[in-house]
Amino acid sequence: MMKNTFKNIKLFLTNPDQLQTLAFVISAFLAGLVAVAYAGLFKIFENFYHQISTDHPAWIWFLTPLCLMAGWAMVHFFAPEATGSGIPQVLAANDLNYAKNAAWVDRLLSLKVVLVKIISSLLVCLGGSVTGREGPTIQISAGLFHFVGKFTRKFLPKVDPQTWIVAGAAAGLAAAFNTPLGGIVFAIEEMSISFKRFRTALIISIIIAGLVSEWIMGTYLYLGYPEVGSITFSILPKALLIGVITGLSGSLYGFCIKRLLDWRSKFKTNYSLALLALACGLAMALMAFLDPDASGSGARVMNALLFKGQKAGWDLPLLRIMGSLVFYVSGAAGGIFAPALASGACISSFVTSWLSLGSPELLILLGMAGFLTGVTRTPFTAFVLVLEMTDHHNAIFPIMLCAITAELTARLLDKESFYEWARIRFMPANAAPGKKRSDPLRS
Repeated sequence: MMKNTFKNIKLFLTNPDQLQTLAFVISAFLAGLVAVAYAGLFKIFENFYHQISTDHPAWIWFLTPLCLMAGWAMVHFFAPEATGSGIPQVLAANDLNYAKNAAWVDRLLSLKVVLVKIISSLLVCLGGSVTGREGPTIQISAGLFHFVGKFTRKFLPKVDPQTWIVAGAAAGLAAAFNTPLGGIVFAIEEMSISFKRFRTALIISIIIAGLVSEWIMGTYLYLGYPEVGSITFSILPKALLIGVITGLSGSLYGFCIKRLLDWRSKFKTNYSLALLALACGLAMALMAFLDPDASGSGARVMNALLFKGQKAGWDLPLLRIMGSLVFYVSGAAGGIFAPALASGACISSFVTSWLSLGSPELLILLGMAGFLTGVTRTPFTAFVLVLEMTDHHNAIFPIMLCAITAELTARLLDKESFYEWARIRFMPANAAPGKKRSDPLRS
């Protein structure tokens, strides 16, 4: 029996396909652990800020600017590649030919970037910034997969470097939202990959990362299970309306980020960038002072709208969107997925209440999918995420209709999504001809 065991082990260790599978399992397990720990810390820091802002509201005038400046400084001085969401960096790395741009891809997905991404985003979370952990988790996971992949390719050189990046990004999204199907759709729709080519790596990575997440945190829905009532054909005109409104809003939001980042690139000195980060922190403190719901990732706001009967006024959507724009221009690390979902929820809540449309919980879910689609132009990823986050598969048709309507409407205002535009900023000039700019990682 012992002899057979050693024989099986030897066969396993000499089989390249088996070793490749083992490497993906290890990568996914590691990424799942880091994603869960990161999510736990993010929640602790967010709750700490909420407690401080509730018990000592005057403190936010110091806490928010201080934390945002610290988050910006971590990125600016240690790893400029960690700025912002992280998804454009992963898309850029995925687009590049690794044989020709190995150093650049390694720069975008290094372990130093992973560490700085975590620290910077947690610092700004501690200050109540309007940011999320989902985009950063995608870059963190892709970076971990890339690191394991580089080591593995010393022994299995035939494994495509792109496979590790795609699998890592998909596993990161799946672990961040607890949405395995969403991870697959994101890889296909946003990263433009062939599922047949990457299916083994994708499925292994997503399943293992998801199992690690559930093993530690238990089975859960990202947004719980809101009551949406019966769904009839009368919801379809409302879905079209919400799709048009949130699609335009999301597209305008993405357009504003692009113009603000272009404006930010004119700041050349450390002193001017530090002052900009300070001004952004003070602006966010002001918005939080005007309405406490204008701070944080938006998870608390979405929960209140979906489960506590709270209604958003006309000002909350504006404050949430402005807060996210102000945060992003600061240059610190942090995502826009959760803030985009929260903005869509607030817009839909206000429109539903203002026009007395009824079905507020369902229309809020539609608004979340619509706004996210307006920003990312990935309607299938958006509606699959919303479905998996709430387990409301009976609402698949109206959510899909809203997301597709938002996609078509968004392109009327701006044909290029924020991610399509932003990933060019993280590519070397010779890989993105016609784009005149200085080093995009420093702008």
